[in-house]
Amino acid sequence: MNDQDTSVDVYERLADALDALPSGFTRTPSKLEIEMIKIQFTYEEASLAGQLTRIPETAAEIAERVGLDEEEVTVLLESMVPRRMVRADAVHAAVAAATRKVEAKADQEPKEEPVKKYRLNPFLVGWFEAYLGQPMPETERFAKLYEQYVIEGGGERIFAPRPGPQGVVPYRGSLKPEWLEHEPYNDIDAHFQRYDRFLVIDCVCKKEQVAAHGHSCDMPIKRCGFVGMPPAVPLSENVLPREEAIKLFEELEAMGTMIHEGVYGFTMTAEAPQFVGCCNCCGDCCAILNAARLDKSLKETVQRSNYRAVKDNDKCTNCGECVRRCQVLAYTWEKTEDGRAAVYNRDKCVGCGACVMGCKFDALHLEPVSEDEWYHVPSCFTEWEEKRLASLEAQEK
Repeated sequence: MNDQDTSVDVYERLADALDALPSGFTRTPSKLEIEMIKIQFTYEEASLAGQLTRIPETAAEIAERVGLDEEEVTVLLESMVPRRMVRADAVHAAVAAATRKVEAKADQEPKEEPVKKYRLNPFLVGWFEAYLGQPMPETERFAKLYEQYVIEGGGERIFAPRPGPQGVVPYRGSLKPEWLEHEPYNDIDAHFQRYDRFLVIDCVCKKEQVAAHGHSCDMPIKRCGFVGMPPAVPLSENVLPREEAIKLFEELEAMGTMIHEGVYGFTMTAEAPQFVGCCNCCGDCCAILNAARLDKSLKETVQRSNYRAVKDNDKCTNCGECVRRCQVLAYTWEKTEDGRAAVYNRDKCVGCGACVMGCKFDALHLEPVSEDEWYHVPSCFTEWEEKRLASLEAQEK
């Protein structure tokens, strides 16, 4: 694949392929998206990735279709998987794991392993985060390009169509027990009881802000993940025992200036929908939340929860804690004859519950949205993509 085909602009082809995914990759007049691709993908990687779609294929099928050697294609695909430019079919991986488990129990002759399949991975959530995990000097230009990309309308097909790229999980204590029973994927406490150790990673969006501007918010950098890990995984700086993980999570919630964003596709390895981890996002750093501040025409970013804050004005003392906590500017100060008042805008609320848990005067609580507003969380990434495609098609009509 070292011979470059000048008849095809492989970077343009890859940009089009990424935009064709339900996750989107908006094309802009200045083509900043091409510059971001060139930073992350080599010519050979872009040439192959641009010929992939959302349909999983084996390396043999891909090699035959694009006219390349299967071994060469396999090596290139595998090199892109850890950087999240390409993903191995998760359904297939689960089937393979289940097969090995059955074989071990049956103590019989090994069965033939299923063949791994590959597909093109989205920009965000996808290789955007993987790239920002690199050392800062390598990400400065990429971070600045990304922000300008959003300003020029790049977030239109990435963030605005519903369902959003990540979904809000309300703060612990803000939902009634019966609501958690109805939506178990919001039960954070149950998640912490299922595992003994948890993977906690640095916030890549905070790294993006430091790379682009030299500074970020005052929140801790280690605040994302909290993904349950098998007992065999050794404890380390990033793999914490349950007690430490819970303590850190409680400390982050106590700060009150973050939104829990759960990643879709989280039910693929569980028997029933359940919380499996989240990013703890602030409006200053989060690539999704901050998009609305970079491009004020964006009306949707993160997928809202099925709850909204309700304010009791008679109990409100205008202490301003809700204004301080809210990361989507649903609470703002407005001048009044007596000074100023904290005004709530339900249309901006994402139902995170941060304001509810911070109000000392019980002036705020969450309530479920109406059936018309209710969002039925997808059971897997494939279902998320199908819902997203339906939303895009509806918008185009």
